[in-house]
Amino acid sequence: MPEIKAFKGIRYNLEKLPDLTDVICQPYDQVTNKMERAYKNQSPYNFIRLVLTKYSEGHNRQREYLDAKRHAETWLKEEIFKSDDKETIYPYWQEFTVNKTEYTRKGFICLVRLEELGKGNILPHEKTLSKPKADRLNLLNITKKDFEPVFLLYTDTQNHVNGLLEKHCKDKPLVEVKDNNNVTHKLWRIDKTKPIEKIAEFLKSSIFVIADGHHRYETAFNYSKELGDVDKNHPANFKMIALVNIEDPGLVILPTHRLIRNLGDFSLGSFLEKMEKYFDIKKTDKDNILHDLTEMKSKAFGFYSSQTAYILRLKSKKVMKELLADRSKEYCDLDVAILHTLLIEDVLDINPEKIEEHVRYERGAQDAMRRVDTGAFQFCFLLNPTRSEQVKKIAENKERMPQKSTDFYPKLISGLVFYDVEK
Repeated sequence: MPEIKAFKGIRYNLEKLPDLTDVICQPYDQVTNKMERAYKNQSPYNFIRLVLTKYSEGHNRQREYLDAKRHAETWLKEEIFKSDDKETIYPYWQEFTVNKTEYTRKGFICLVRLEELGKGNILPHEKTLSKPKADRLNLLNITKKDFEPVFLLYTDTQNHVNGLLEKHCKDKPLVEVKDNNNVTHKLWRIDKTKPIEKIAEFLKSSIFVIADGHHRYETAFNYSKELGDVDKNHPANFKMIALVNIEDPGLVILPTHRLIRNLGDFSLGSFLEKMEKYFDIKKTDKDNILHDLTEMKSKAFGFYSSQTAYILRLKSKKVMKELLADRSKEYCDLDVAILHTLLIEDVLDINPEKIEEHVRYERGAQDAMRRVDTGAFQFCFLLNPTRSEQVKKIAENKERMPQKSTDFYPKLISGLVFYDVEK
């Protein structure tokens, strides 16, 4: 059963840095080299100096790990950071706008006892890659700090947990800061034993599904195993997480589109001919492709090249079950599974083991089409978003979606609170 607990979080000292605008940053895996430079120019204390970035080109990674350790230790010594003196959970709200609709996503930051993914009540929904895990493990080994929370979902149809949290969120938040995506982040503090115990008791029979941060969770688990036989309450046996109710009206999932490149013998005519085996094909154009795709809701894709645009609609669901007989109905119904199985692997004949040579990912549809127009990519596939109930069902089935199947928006900002894993 999931065991959550409060912890003495380490935070920026608000007496020295009352406005955190210039020191927070997006999670490491969202940060480009350009963003990294901008963050560093904002403040010598920007959190990017601790979490680094996933982009290694032009980076001396070993030196950066050591620099992150040095910065963390120096900033603690200089009281740029201060540790809370009581065991605390941190209500965390994010206010944002998508397609002119305003949302508030409500959650809280705490610790969870680590367990192997899929073997207990903490479930993954996406596959992971070895390189990001090795990178995060190196950073954790050297700094001994858990800098970024993993984003987990729980189910609470009666909104019981948020009801308990909201009682403590009526006062001015401990932190209120707006990020570079115009998302407002609010953080409160609950250090009273009774509400913490009530929440922990309510959630102890829950199933938690990882929304974002699979690599970071697996890294934390691997680190705890490397320590060997340590006390069960050793800090490394826990991971800092942010928990959000899967029923929360502020839970938004955006699609992640696929850009295709390096297909030397690609022919549009041959491609369309092969697609007719699986899809109904409707001509569209750049101005209408998103509207037409949205109208289809599911089992449909937009295809865009600089010459033409089409909507592809799956003819029959039976073909997926025939090709993936060992997979559940829920997996076979996923748009991303259909895309990868039929279009990327079958029609385009891209080996899943070589997918990184040919496929890149882009959140914005307009950005994806723009990158095709520049000639950097041959074409792109546009998708509708995965639904939250699909994420939950796939996880419960102990299955994993293809990488980048979900884009939970917004991301958890980095720099609000972190955790020391060294006793």
